[in-house]
Amino acid sequence: MVRLLFLIHRYLGIALGVVISLWCLSGFVMMYEQYPELGDTERLAGLEPLNLTGCCRLPTDFSNIEVDRFRLEMMAGSPTLRLMDGRFQYVIDLRSGEYLPEFHETDARSIATTAAAEYGLQGTPRLRDLILRDQWTVYASYEPHRPLYHFAMGDSAGTEFYVSSTTGEVVQMTTFRQRFLNWMGAVIHWLYPTALRQHTGVWLQVVIWLTIVSLFLTVIGIYIGLRQFKTRRNGHRSPYHGWALWHHYAGLVFGLFTLTWLISGLFSVNAFGALEGRSFFVENQRLRAGLVNFEQASAFVSALPAAEAPSSAVRLDVSVVGGQLYAIASNKQAERVRLSPETLEPEALSEDFFTHAANSMRPDVPVAEAGWLTEGDAYYFSHHDKRRFPVFRIRYEDGERFYLDSTTGELSYAVDRERQWLRWVFHALHRGDFSAFVRSRPIWDVMMWSLMLGVTVGAVTGTWIGFQRVITAVRRSFRRAKAPQPASQAMQARHSVSAN
Repeated sequence: MVRLLFLIHRYLGIALGVVISLWCLSGFVMMYEQYPELGDTERLAGLEPLNLTGCCRLPTDFSNIEVDRFRLEMMAGSPTLRLMDGRFQYVIDLRSGEYLPEFHETDARSIATTAAAEYGLQGTPRLRDLILRDQWTVYASYEPHRPLYHFAMGDSAGTEFYVSSTTGEVVQMTTFRQRFLNWMGAVIHWLYPTALRQHTGVWLQVVIWLTIVSLFLTVIGIYIGLRQFKTRRNGHRSPYHGWALWHHYAGLVFGLFTLTWLISGLFSVNAFGALEGRSFFVENQRLRAGLVNFEQASAFVSALPAAEAPSSAVRLDVSVVGGQLYAIASNKQAERVRLSPETLEPEALSEDFFTHAANSMRPDVPVAEAGWLTEGDAYYFSHHDKRRFPVFRIRYEDGERFYLDSTTGELSYAVDRERQWLRWVFHALHRGDFSAFVRSRPIWDVMMWSLMLGVTVGAVTGTWIGFQRVITAVRRSFRRAKAPQPASQAMQARHSVSAN
């Protein structure tokens, strides 16, 4: 039985050593370079200041539409209304009153030129292609925007960006540095080559089963390492030398961390639905207490020339919370102000709103604690992802936590029991996000580098040992094939040839 475990560990190590080593090495890159994503802050930086001159005309055939929210912003010099229902948008040019179901090449070029100027990019955008997807637009979140117009700036940073053919938005932007580091980091670490990642179901199964087999390999390795660690007549604790000795001791010291990272990585993809959590859809609906209809959007837009938006605003977002319409003005620096939808004057939410929201979202569950949070707690904090503060935190008696945005009153984040477990088995174990103290720099860097170097030494030495075994086996086979045959075999071979 023990010999069988040795053989399983050896040959699984040969098969999976490269994968595990690449997971470790790419992890160093991912500590400092995340997969590129054009977040809301970056999108605001590329918008023009709102200019309502000549505004506003609206179509007449949208009377039955209800949406989650609507948005006003400039697009290639023209004020634009976006009626947003989930990931779908109705885009309306407010100067012509025309509904824009799609954007053609001429539109995309104009949008790209304007966006490049607002971002302060050097050069003129050059249309490379109209694509369905590539390495940096492989996520399912880009599906409503496909196909995408792919532009390159030709500047020193190697900037490239993508314009949606369905909404006219700039939806992704990368630089040469980001692309290079992500080929060494996230693409390897997450097994993200486009050919695989575009097939989400297949990709997920590949990740799950590679991880499970790697876990099996690691568990066997830890058992063998402990079994082989004992005092011998020569005084040594290990029977190995050279690369094998390094592999033995690295496995003994860091094998448990390898196991931990593999398990937490498996949970990160919610394998087999584990720790997936719920959507909080019902709580969101109760908090919003209504949708926005086209008549409300039309009334708001029609009143705009009479009202005065903040001079620095590049976008107005209008939605419903607590059954009341409200507006948010955002500038290029992603600073936000809550406004009255009638006068566009600043209008902050009252403390009573948050107290009422705590009871209305979950009327059947008592509130254990509610109050303002100005810095991160165990579940809502900034590290790899930036969080807004302050937030109003609500903790219910069943342990679930909800965090409401202080400006909009909307639900920013929530954790149920499963998501709380995910926070510890993934964010804590995989990323080192144990506490605010551990996350502080350079404490986090020193801890992660120390652990990752040890795990990487174990993986790379094991891979090299397996590689040496393969090379040795190939050389032996090659020598046997070239070795002179015995006389009897040679005579048989000549007899066979003559008989034929």
